[in-house]
Amino acid sequence: MPMEPDQVCLATSRVRDSGEPRGVEDGVERTVGEPAVHPAPIEHATGATVAPAFQCHPLSRTHPHNVAAPRAGELHLWRFRCEWLPVPVQEGDSWLSKTERERARLHPNAALRKRFISARVVVRWIVGNLFDCEPHAVDLQDDGSEKLRARHPRDGRGITIDIAYGGIWIVIGVASATLGLSVVVPSPGTAPDETPEASRRRARYGSLCNALRYAPVDIDLLFSPIATGTFDLAEYGRWHVLDVPMAGKIRAAVALAQPLIQVHTFGWPKALAFGEANA
Repeated sequence: MPMEPDQVCLATSRVRDSGEPRGVEDGVERTVGEPAVHPAPIEHATGATVAPAFQCHPLSRTHPHNVAAPRAGELHLWRFRCEWLPVPVQEGDSWLSKTERERARLHPNAALRKRFISARVVVRWIVGNLFDCEPHAVDLQDDGSEKLRARHPRDGRGITIDIAYGGIWIVIGVASATLGLSVVVPSPGTAPDETPEASRRRARYGSLCNALRYAPVDIDLLFSPIATGTFDLAEYGRWHVLDVPMAGKIRAAVALAQPLIQVHTFGWPKALAFGEANA
């Protein structure tokens, strides 16, 4: 089924469904009670890099048969609305583990519960297709902050999955290496005069934070009109950051711990082109 028409939603949204209260300090969202981390200087920023090849796929309830589990240098990005599911609701619910059902039950309101369930159902559907196994049989190792790992049941290859939320959108990233997603949505807590460039820097910084738990880099160094960049973070290694196009004032980015060669995207309209920094 083709993707539904693009919409913009500027409602308040949290990047992660950890269930813990969060606060904002220095423009970075943190769990309340978590100590502030002052970024250490990076070794150097290498700046722009060669853009990866992009292959765009429409959002469909049939997984592309020619898209295999990502290998080194490959990234899969999915974008869909909270209401979208690849299967009927009852079938998707039957895929969830006991732990996932309990987490869903503990969510503070129905909207967050529905969003969590939708994301987990789609993740299981994606991984089940990549690994050629039943979605309910997918063994997801969960760190409790929407960062997941799964291992192929036969050859043992592992993949990392990250989930981020922005307004009506759920964004899922899948790679063979550590990755971090971030979506920045205008909200009452955001400075009303924040420029698109500042929002873009916050998204890039957030992607590194989500990948590393904190980002040892000055947020100002993430300013660049180029949509793809690399950063040598000393003992943290080299990280590749890619802007993820979103509608309206929403900004998003993904950080990956390996060079990007190819990106498969699912659910983006042609009007939102990858490889170009959002204006």
